[in-house]
Amino acid sequence: MPVPDKRTYLTVLMMGLAILALSCGERRQNSVDPTPPGYVTPRGAEATFELATWNLEYFPQTVNTVEEVARIIEALDIDLYAIQEINDTTAFRDLLGRLPEYDGRFSDDVYSWGYLKTGLIYRRSQISVSRVRQIFWDDWYAFTRPPLVADVVAQRSGARFDFVLIVLHLKAGSDSDDRARRQEAVEKLKAYLDDEIASGQEKDYLVVGDWNDELDDTGDNVFTAFLQDPESYRFLTASLTGKTQYASYPRYGTLIDHILISQDALAEYQAGSTETLRLDEEVDGYDIKISDHRPVMAVFPVFGK
Repeated sequence: MPVPDKRTYLTVLMMGLAILALSCGERRQNSVDPTPPGYVTPRGAEATFELATWNLEYFPQTVNTVEEVARIIEALDIDLYAIQEINDTTAFRDLLGRLPEYDGRFSDDVYSWGYLKTGLIYRRSQISVSRVRQIFWDDWYAFTRPPLVADVVAQRSGARFDFVLIVLHLKAGSDSDDRARRQEAVEKLKAYLDDEIASGQEKDYLVVGDWNDELDDTGDNVFTAFLQDPESYRFLTASLTGKTQYASYPRYGTLIDHILISQDALAEYQAGSTETLRLDEEVDGYDIKISDHRPVMAVFPVFGK
């Protein structure tokens, strides 16, 4: 085979570079460059309080999960996260150590076969958390994981929003017994909230987490107890039902992570918004490195008044 001379070699090289430049220019014009791992569009704002519920699926999934989740939390700039499925508390402490502006707590429940705890991650400069406890400890049938409860105060620029937060992770599964357990949990939780609101000074309750069921189920709806009392409670996630783009469990296109608020909390939510954060479309390999759930966020415009 003859060896190309220097002039031929330079001509071929220049042609290759020109084709590469044209193809790169076309890619920038017609599509979006891949998002760097861990980087997402910020959702937080100075005038609002943001609360997200996020099932992190056996956290951490991989050796890179802690770093990835820390980068996502920093980028999202949300005030308070209710977390489900903390499988490794050492990794969770590592996560908090990578978030200098945040603090966190996790539940005390432990199981013989391992544990999947619930927890909180919150911006320490604006959120204070006290009286962290768990309820329904002895009711293993209805509550596979005892709900985590905390008194929360969110404040900024002289404005204040105080409420009781309850973090849920109800029984998973699709058979009749699983559904019966979720329905019993919902009914007992409703009775608990009715009593607490009637007898206590605090009227603002936010109940968030992985409820493992759909609000618009046309069969035996496990949420009936709350849905039949719209004057006392409201699911903020009701506005997202029936729309696959808002699925919090994209594997099956279902919305099973919900945010419920008591009637009194509606005053803080007026002109607010709720959305499912489609992080799997922003973070490469999200379903492998992070979770099979998307976070669901509610925005309360309480600091702009």
